[in-house]
This record gives sequence, structure tokens and C-alpha cells, in this order.
Amino acid sequence: MRSIRVASVATLLTLSTLLAGCGDDGDGDADEETTETVTVEASTETTESTSPTDTASPTDVTPMDPTDTGDITQEQVEAALLTPEEVGPDFLLGAYTDESSPPLCDPEGTPVDEQVPPQVQGGTQIDHNSGDVAMQEEIAIYATEEEAAEAFGLATAGLACTEGSSDGAPVTIGAAQDVTAQVNGASGIGSSTAWEITADGFNGVVVATLAGRIVLATQFASAPQFDTSTLPNPVDVATDAFAKALAN
Repeated sequence: MRSIRVASVATLLTLSTLLAGCGDDGDGDADEETTETVTVEASTETTESTSPTDTASPTDVTPMDPTDTGDITQEQVEAALLTPEEVGPDFLLGAYTDESSPPLCDPEGTPVDEQVPPQVQGGTQIDHNSGDVAMQEEIAIYATEEEAAEAFGLATAGLACTEGSSDGAPVTIGAAQDVTAQVNGASGIGSSTAWEITADGFNGVVVATLAGRIVLATQFASAPQFDTSTLPNPVDVATDAFAKALAN
């Protein structure tokens, strides 16, 4: 699902890689059971795979500051990513691949990170132990706030349609939802937007945040037959991801 190449948010979507295995019944056909859609809700309560050995411990790295004009290191970005334990008890580290993907609304277009390259970026994939759900987080740091805003604008424009395409497969994109109050409310920094993405083989939610020089995106995707009521709320996960990015 290299979607949201948060890294350039550039993908702010391409749910293809992550979702490739979702809903597969073993012979290549998607499960046709009754589906339960992943929905965006505000909580009522307050070019390489990344492995556990690749991610620095937050205690070993000085936290990054999105308002700082200095350099942010790869180690700081990696340390700011969520761990499986921080997502939920039934999640484990998956195989994350850093790759560029065109916008869902413009499948022939240029990936955002090629138009506005980030200064440094990192990501992780976290899978549910059922094999039917995957969560991906990506953080991209740009040289300036203006470049981050430009990349974020291009990425969100790439989701501003109702019907898109991922690797040739049609997807439906829901209207953008402002979730700033939930994701950014505690810090008062930045803004966040969420989209629901659906296709024959998956249901998904993407949340993207712009804060200073940072663009952060989280993405949940699940097989249509999976009971998503047992999962963490995607907006809550995005809130946790942004809080950790700010403070480790």
C-alpha cells in the first residue's frame, strides 16, 4: 500500500502495496462476505524495509522539533514512528517499503515526492496478527515550511476526486474530513485531514497532517469482511502518531 507516501505524502495514497494481500482467499478472489466499512470518527475519549533493529530507541535520540529550522536526522524520524505495541496488542511489525506512487486521482501523474523532494523521510508498516489489516505511517521532513505546504497541497489535490485508480484498480474516495481538533488539538500545532478509501478488496482510512516542515500520514486498510469494531480508531492512531512525532 504505498499510499501516502507521506514522505511526500506523495502518495497520499496508493493503497496498492499494503492492500495487495487484503481480502485474498487463497485463490486470488476477494472474499464476498458482508462488509463492514472502516469509518473516520472522532474519539469520544481523550527504498528499504524497516525492521526492529533499524529503528532507534526514543531514549537514544534527541526529539525532533517541527518548528526548528535546523536539520532533522534520519534517526530522529525513525525514533518518532509508532511501534506495534503503541498501535494495539494484536499488531506486529510488517515489511515497509519506501517507494513512489502517483496520486489516486491522477494515476499517470508524477509522484509528489518527485515534484517536491523531502529533506528526510521514514516510515513503518504495522500488521494485524489476523493478516487482514495493515497500518502504515510515514513522516516526511522538508527543507522549509513552504515546501511542506506545497507537497501537502499536491497530495491532497491528488485525493480530491470521488473515483480514482490504484495500480489500475478502481477506488472510491470519500470527501475530505477536517480532524484537526482531534489530531492537533493537544498541541495546537498544524492541521489534519482524513479520507475514507474503498475498493473491491479493501476498506481504508488515511489521515494526513501538516505541521511546520513535517508531513505525517497514517493509513489503515482492512479486508472487507474484517470486523473493524475491534480495531483502534484510525483518528486516535493518527493522534498518537503526531504526539509521538512531536515529543518522542
